[in-house]
Amino acid sequence: MNESTRQADTQTPAQWAVRFFAVASMAAFAGSVPVVHAIWHGALGRTEPMCPTRNYEQMPAATTTHVLEGKWMERAERSLQEDAPLTWHIRSAWNELRYAIGTPRSKDVLVGEDEWFFLAESVSPNLNTWRSGKPARIARLAEVKKLVEAAGAQLVIALVPDKERVHPEKLYSDAQMPPEKIDNFALALAEFAEVKIPAVDLALSMTQARSAHPSATLYHRRDTHWSPAGAFAAATTCAAFLEHLFGDRLGPRLTVAAHPIHSVHMPGDLVGMMGLGTLDFGTQIESTRVQANVPTHETRTVACSPLTHRLSESMEAYAVQCVTPQGNTPINGDDIDAPVWLLGTSFANANGAAALALQLGRPIRWTIRFGASGLGALRVALPELQSKTRAKVIVWEIVERGYFSAEWASPAPLSTPTDGK
Repeated sequence: MNESTRQADTQTPAQWAVRFFAVASMAAFAGSVPVVHAIWHGALGRTEPMCPTRNYEQMPAATTTHVLEGKWMERAERSLQEDAPLTWHIRSAWNELRYAIGTPRSKDVLVGEDEWFFLAESVSPNLNTWRSGKPARIARLAEVKKLVEAAGAQLVIALVPDKERVHPEKLYSDAQMPPEKIDNFALALAEFAEVKIPAVDLALSMTQARSAHPSATLYHRRDTHWSPAGAFAAATTCAAFLEHLFGDRLGPRLTVAAHPIHSVHMPGDLVGMMGLGTLDFGTQIESTRVQANVPTHETRTVACSPLTHRLSESMEAYAVQCVTPQGNTPINGDDIDAPVWLLGTSFANANGAAALALQLGRPIRWTIRFGASGLGALRVALPELQSKTRAKVIVWEIVERGYFSAEWASPAPLSTPTDGK
């Protein structure tokens, strides 16, 4: 009898139990991937994942090039793994354990003071790559300006500041942004000025709003988007800017009122990005909501653990309407005769469009596509802008982090389609 056989014979029941548990767990984990895929997607014909999360990747198309280069197999393996419920449970449990013991870790999210979450790519943009793309950016901005003016309108850019710029005290020591971040907003405004596009400095307006009310929370603590108070502060400045430059083109002010249409207690998008116990479901947008011209579904994050329930916040949505003696008329964003057309991002979706209509006191039209670069909505509007538009002013919303992303570091032609995220 050799040494290994003698050692095996002397294993205690507890040691055998540990071994059995380890082998059974690994077998269940490995076996769950093909079994779940075969039953859920094959037998049941479901296209969505069993546990939808922000980490999920759709099964890629098996093109010859991608298969030969190995890219297809890599993405297919990731998609299959995310289909397995065990993947979600193990990742959530591990990340929540780290969070509970005070060592949260995520490549996508940074945790600041008082459990404020911040998007990592926003905090540390790749400035070297961005600087090298300036000639292409300037050319693209000039192209858009010429296009809008040829369509009979005037172009204005509304640059939305990043969360850490508005609430630096929640992330940086002494509330001081680092060199690679502090001047970025001014750099973007300087490029807009270089091609003579008027731009609204929303960072200044939100900083002033915080100075007037230091306790005000202008962004959600664990979401990338502004709160209703932040949307209102930004819209106040944007409306005044438009009145000053184009008041004679906008027509008379009307009585506009806003009212809440729902408040949902749910985890912010950054909670889901951290890999904590959440699931993401596509929900049909209610017809009464302020958003028009948006994709027919949006993602709603659902808390699935005590921790993510605790990290949830109230997300409110508002609608606006014109008030007249004859009755109230909802502003749905689809009025092609409105003097202002907002080409918005998810910030317009997060009460930004409603707040602008309220503060401007006129019906406005809006086209919203998710994606911080602002290029998605612009591309949707492109066919109309290439002919003639009834809008007098085009407000193009771009988020600071989006302007410093890869999409603007080397901007593609305007006709290039986007995924609308």
